[in-house]
Amino acid sequence: MIMNKNKQSGFTLVELMVLLAVVGVVSAIGIPSFRAMMVNSELVDTANSLRMSMKLARSEAVARGKNAIVCSSINIGSAGSATCSKLDGNWAKGWIVGIDLDGDGNIKESQGELLWAHKVDDTTQLTITPSNTSFNQQVTYSYTGWITASAEAGFDVCSGYGATTGYPRREIRASIAGGPQLTKNLVTKC
Repeated sequence: MIMNKNKQSGFTLVELMVLLAVVGVVSAIGIPSFRAMMVNSELVDTANSLRMSMKLARSEAVARGKNAIVCSSINIGSAGSATCSKLDGNWAKGWIVGIDLDGDGNIKESQGELLWAHKVDDTTQLTITPSNTSFNQQVTYSYTGWITASAEAGFDVCSGYGATTGYPRREIRASIAGGPQLTKNLVTKC
């Protein structure tokens, strides 16, 4: 008697269905967690960058003996033309830090006043809200390191994602005479 030695290998239909079910369950659990991690990372990164910008402005104001400004900017990346936007509500688009060499209350990259720029990704859903209307457009530090508006400077950084669960709001606060501090508000969600 001759035996047929054509052995077939592969998966059966049942094995493939089980594999697809396992992949579906892992994806259903893993993708939302990954999304939450990415949103949280963007939130923390932006809050830290804004805080560090305020620290840079304060230290440069003291070191150079001139006013230093952190202001919202909408034209970062346009070669040589980054300036303060002078409009309320543009913090979530980006900001610049610079020394006000000519005392006009603005930072002009073309005049060598720009120290640093941070452009926020256009696809972000972050909101950056000043805690005081005095800072809707900019925060100015005098040569003493004090905030010139005679009020506490602060920003609330929130994510627009997760409207039902929310992410903890990041709060940046700086007293009139102090450096900025970053806190995670676990009570107030975005």
